Amino acid sequence: MGSLAERSGYDVGLHLLDRQIIGSDDRLAGKVDDVELLVEDDGSLVPTALLTGLPALLPRFGPGLGGALARAHRLVRAASADQDLPLVVDFDLVEDVTSEVRLSEPALGLLRRMEPERAADDRRCRVSRLVGLPVRCAALPRRSRVLDLRLVGSPGGRGEHRVTALVVGPGRPGALLGYDRSSEPGPAVVAAVVRRLHRHARVVDLGAGVELDRVAGEVRIGPEASLAPLRG
Repeated sequence: MGSLAERSGYDVGLHLLDRQIIGSDDRLAGKVDDVELLVEDDGSLVPTALLTGLPALLPRFGPGLGGALARAHRLVRAASADQDLPLVVDFDLVEDVTSEVRLSEPALGLLRRMEPERAADDRRCRVSRLVGLPVRCAALPRRSRVLDLRLVGSPGGRGEHRVTALVVGPGRPGALLGYDRSSEPGPAVVAAVVRRLHRHARVVDLGAGVELDRVAGEVRIGPEASLAPLRG
């Protein structure tokens, strides 16, 4: 995949999660274990930070295993009260995204611990809390869910990133391989099989007809919503 600065959009799970974070000094700052989003008053989702460290990674294993691992981590690090909070990198520092996430500032001394007040702010959520949410939509197969979130914006442009769409579908095997999207073609035979499995996946633009209900833990999509086949 080429520079995302040359692309009109990219997907958080496919293009950001688990990639190395490299500072302008070519030092490793960590890896992207999750992404923090700010829910604005109009419902818009704005990425505000890259999260790194076990407190960001463990919850991605789900409420069962992830919760147990997180509790074990807190017990091991009980002497440090803030160790259950992830380390934070401001999203505005993302300069480019290729096979790694490049920052506009040096990595040395850049990471900081998330403040408890920020962690408790109900206007903020993590991508991992949205991916996997069940989707209610008459035009989609049963058991559809959120597979990924699509971002637009120019890396290096402060405050310009926005989540503009959800990638939704039945969530069959291969969702995280990227072969279902033309940006990650992969081996031709494998790509063809995965795309066949994901033929029902759709990109749903956020806006009219789309309600992301974090309290109920589901996404409701009405007939007026814009659904498009999954491409790129």
